Amino acid sequence: MTRTSRPGNRNENELDGAAASKIEQGTTAEGSQGGRPPVLDNGRRRWQWMTAAASGVVILLMMIALLPAPTAPFFQGFDTWWHSVATAPAGYKVSGVPALLDAFGRPPGIVVFLLLMAVLALARRWWAVLFTLLCYLVPALFAQVVKNMVDRPRPEDPFVIVDHGSFPSGHCVQTAAFVVLIAVLLSPAVRRFWWPAGIAFVLVMMWSRTFLAAHWITDTFAGAVLGTGVALLLWWVFAPLLARDDARRAARKNRRKQATA
Repeated sequence: MTRTSRPGNRNENELDGAAASKIEQGTTAEGSQGGRPPVLDNGRRRWQWMTAAASGVVILLMMIALLPAPTAPFFQGFDTWWHSVATAPAGYKVSGVPALLDAFGRPPGIVVFLLLMAVLALARRWWAVLFTLLCYLVPALFAQVVKNMVDRPRPEDPFVIVDHGSFPSGHCVQTAAFVVLIAVLLSPAVRRFWWPAGIAFVLVMMWSRTFLAAHWITDTFAGAVLGTGVALLLWWVFAPLLARDDARRAARKNRRKQATA
């Protein structure tokens, strides 16, 4: 008497692989119109790479303006004016929100990314773990390259410890990349509520860096543009792989429902 295999006894890895293969093939097995299976959305959008390219153009133009005279670009007058009205008063002791934001862009901020990677690993979202790591490393690498190329002097007497090079703001690079990262990891339904909060986070970071005299205001703008552009480009690259994670999660959820049915 032969035994027939039951779907519930299939190996979990086989099921996850089958779900992921649908993403790779770009089709679904369910339903068809005109004899052709519908294409499965891989998460890539034209606006992602187009915005990233536009960000690169903005940074390039600002670098062209800075390289001949890093101390006197054509927008230095605006930077000087903003510095005169937005910087903390002499003798200010760094505390509260500015202190927290300063820590976010320093080694303590790594803890946030590590915790996020741990949560994603527990959820077995492996491509999302790698995406998170690269969203921390790659924008920071770009920021350091530009800093070393431009080598713009910072405002005098900053209230916090700073390294060389004012352009762009590394804190704003990291914050903008973080905002895009969280948006990618959220579901589309929740993502639209995150964008306004994320933009506010970036703006507050821009203010804090000028309030602490760590950067000129255009440095913070460039940092926000660079961080956003690099993170969006990473999103475009990783979108099909992140879709594989989502397919595996959906497959596991369906198995749990079937097991309890």
